[in-house]
Amino acid sequence: MSRRLLQVKHHLSSGCCMWSGIEDVYATQTDQVLPEAFFFALSSFGESVFLKSKEADSPFMFSVADGRTRKTYDNIKDIIGLDYQISEGRSLTYALNSIKKEIDSGKPVILGPLDMFHLPYLKMYHKYHIPIHYVLMVGYDDEKKSVLIYDCDREALQELAEEELILAWQIEKNAVGDRNGFIRFRIRETPIDKYELTEKCLRNKAARQLFDKPDFVGINAYRKAAKEFSSWKNSLSETEYKNALASITEYLGTVPKLPNEILGITGEEDICYRGNYNRLGNVLLQIGEEYERNDWLQAGSLFHRCGVLLEDLTNRIVRFYCYDEDCLSEIPDLFSEIGNLAEQAYRTIADNK
Repeated sequence: MSRRLLQVKHHLSSGCCMWSGIEDVYATQTDQVLPEAFFFALSSFGESVFLKSKEADSPFMFSVADGRTRKTYDNIKDIIGLDYQISEGRSLTYALNSIKKEIDSGKPVILGPLDMFHLPYLKMYHKYHIPIHYVLMVGYDDEKKSVLIYDCDREALQELAEEELILAWQIEKNAVGDRNGFIRFRIRETPIDKYELTEKCLRNKAARQLFDKPDFVGINAYRKAAKEFSSWKNSLSETEYKNALASITEYLGTVPKLPNEILGITGEEDICYRGNYNRLGNVLLQIGEEYERNDWLQAGSLFHRCGVLLEDLTNRIVRFYCYDEDCLSEIPDLFSEIGNLAEQAYRTIADNK
């Protein structure tokens, strides 16, 4: 058969590409409507870490959403009943044959990471190299030499020429994967209900963020950043200091990216720099209302406030970096306040029985 197409309910989940296809299959199997960014919110959003590195261009990283594929999957795979197998770095022939075999067996397959530079339906096409994207393959057409995919940023089914897929696949190995990558996955035949899934994932998330040690992860990361921030100016050169500030903003966006003003990009609308707390908050508000859970509603509102303060923090760094404004004195207090709000939100989740 030259054309195969599997029927899957697809929904938009912008910026959540590694989870989008799994969400689609879960929603299809359970016949439930999911909030946007549902699995990413349960597995990663709002989970903070403050790391130092020896790289002069990026001496610090403050992140509130670990986007590494295996890490996010492993956080909640046992609760979902998710079994997955990542293949990467093997031959192109092996990858093409394998993904078609998955479709022939009735199973969608995740393709990626892909370079968005080679995906014609995206605005990045032939403009920007962003080799961290994933799509859900639900079919193929041998006669047209194309694959049929769903993208987290597009509602309609996309037909992608194999020659474009091959180009998009040829990435340099990075933090999320390697060339010719794809992910086989299965969800247990009778998946856990959305309510029970949310309950268990949120409790585990709260436990991860409320650990006493180490001091660079969870709520502790905010306290560590607040304590150390004021010393950077005196201990680093001017260039190192500006690099350190910029590196803080990079992982606070909807996707990892420096703000446009720091990059010198003008005339383009930028992404949101709220550390995805706004999206975590939206999930909790939506599901809290659906199931009449006041603790989730309260936590959702607190996470939204965290996001607003992170945006303020980002804007202050941009104003200093680009325009030399004297506006950084409140940064330590912002880190502390965000940490306090996040702790309050997680304790609200953890304490409700």
